[in-house]
Amino acid sequence: MSFNAFTQKVRGNAGQSVPVWLGVVSPRPVGGVLAEAFRKAGMLIPAGTPVCYDEANGTITPFAAWKVVSVNSSTHAITVEGNAFGVLPAAGDYLGIVGATFATTGAAAAVSSVAAGSTPGQYVITMATSAIDGATAGQYIAWSSATSAGASGKSLANQPNGYLYNDICIEPLAEGESYSYINASGAVVDFHGEGLLINRTPGAPFAAQLKVAVPNVIQVGF
Repeated sequence: MSFNAFTQKVRGNAGQSVPVWLGVVSPRPVGGVLAEAFRKAGMLIPAGTPVCYDEANGTITPFAAWKVVSVNSSTHAITVEGNAFGVLPAAGDYLGIVGATFATTGAAAAVSSVAAGSTPGQYVITMATSAIDGATAGQYIAWSSATSAGASGKSLANQPNGYLYNDICIEPLAEGESYSYINASGAVVDFHGEGLLINRTPGAPFAAQLKVAVPNVIQVGF
């Protein structure tokens, strides 16, 4: 089910809905607009994705992180796996290590460059400093709230406070086509006692952090 994707070219549903909610779900009465960084042709953000809902600005930002494969401490190059959304950091962005909770503070470093890795689906993110060279394989890195590099004291940006109620599906483009306008909206769930099938969602690797961040949505682990 696609939910309120707005473009100047609309055809059929380009995605496939995966059931993740148990029982009857009641999202927050007021939804939000998808953050600009995620408004891309072919974007599929499935129901149950952890999101940061900014009520003041009316925006929904999916939680995007990259799984660490290896770290080269000599060059500050971190090889990561791509995420479910196909988004990548850009030069000048600040990244930190995902801790025991999303609010855990830690080091942050600025991105110098991002390039495709030698293995398909992997990317090499080169940092400007050694601040997060301590990341280890299997950990995740994500956008930091930092505005300068530092050894500690920085929490993650876009900390989840709910889950996406619906799929957001933006139609891909054929060769030679482009969008002159693109937008999407969604609804957010922060209270649901009947259960979310967490392992079917992009939030599965962060189930422990999400229990703390969104305690009133009960996780069901299958």
